[in-house]
Amino acid sequence: MAEACFENEMKNLEGILEQEPTGKTAAFFYISSNGYVNVRKSGDYVAKMIEMAGGAYVPHNLAEGENALSTMNMQMESFYWAAREADFIIYNSAIDGGLKSLDELLEKSGLLADFKAVKDGNVWCTEQNLFQETMGLGNMILDIHRMLTEEDPGEMTYLYRLR
Repeated sequence: MAEACFENEMKNLEGILEQEPTGKTAAFFYISSNGYVNVRKSGDYVAKMIEMAGGAYVPHNLAEGENALSTMNMQMESFYWAAREADFIIYNSAIDGGLKSLDELLEKSGLLADFKAVKDGNVWCTEQNLFQETMGLGNMILDIHRMLTEEDPGEMTYLYRLR
């Protein structure tokens, strides 16, 4: 049964995993209650899903060997310098709940208004149930791929655009 599930997920990703990179960059983060930006380290599975979908994860080359954690906190200013030119930003709503608008995100930090992705309208948010659905990783890769490659991808499983 497990093999059949795996094969089905791989079939759904046919054509995506073999593609050339899109040249698009994406950051995945959330802003903690104390103002830090929590990002995934470069070797984390979320960063790898972005790569599998055809993108490049930013910020890149984050301290992999410091500890076993898959995430790390950054000062907002450091995040700004590392990700301000990202083509897409994805806000991880699993911790503090889903955002309903771009204005809600900008309330967390006004510096985000200067980001290329914000100016271009390429700001996305995760659905809160993303990390509770272990069989959803294939759909998340598909969502990210559609985000990277389609002008108007419509409704997705785990991502929605903030406007």
